Amino acid sequence: MAVHGGGPAPTRRVYVSPVTSTGAAVSGFRVTAHAAGASCEPGSEAVGQAYRCFAGNFVYDPCWGVKAGRPAVLCVAGPWQRTAAELTVSSPLTAIPAQGAAAGEPWGVQLDGGQRCLLVQGAHSDFDGHVIDYACPGSLALLRGLDRRTDVWTARSVLTKSGKPAAGPAEKIAIAWYGRADEYH
Repeated sequence: MAVHGGGPAPTRRVYVSPVTSTGAAVSGFRVTAHAAGASCEPGSEAVGQAYRCFAGNFVYDPCWGVKAGRPAVLCVAGPWQRTAAELTVSSPLTAIPAQGAAAGEPWGVQLDGGQRCLLVQGAHSDFDGHVIDYACPGSLALLRGLDRRTDVWTARSVLTKSGKPAAGPAEKIAIAWYGRADEYH
């Protein structure tokens, strides 16, 4: 991802939501799963201003409210995916409390080498006293605390070889994905 000057392009921020501010489904997202009788709570672990929902034995996070005949949400597993699960919710959605203007951690990142890493939800592992915040393909993980002091963000990495984690190189972040706030409810 080099620019004309030969260095890497600045980290690009991309904002994602499968619904518009009026609750209409966004063109380009395809519903590939359905579930009924879901329950949702305000506050997504992945993106904050969305819902965390439960249907059967599954957790769906993040989810956004959709305008429908009965309460429903669209849930997307990763910010680069264009497929969604549509859940019919068993009771009206509760409003999501407003957060400050500051964006939290990105929902996902793409490294300069093309690897995509997703924000870990629930319990986190640690390495050498530092929390692992992003799971990446293969043996790579990223530690908490992205360095945003320059135009090209970086993350400290951990590599696991033969079952043993070791400090990896600083990874340049090409894209940082954020979930857009659910504005419909």
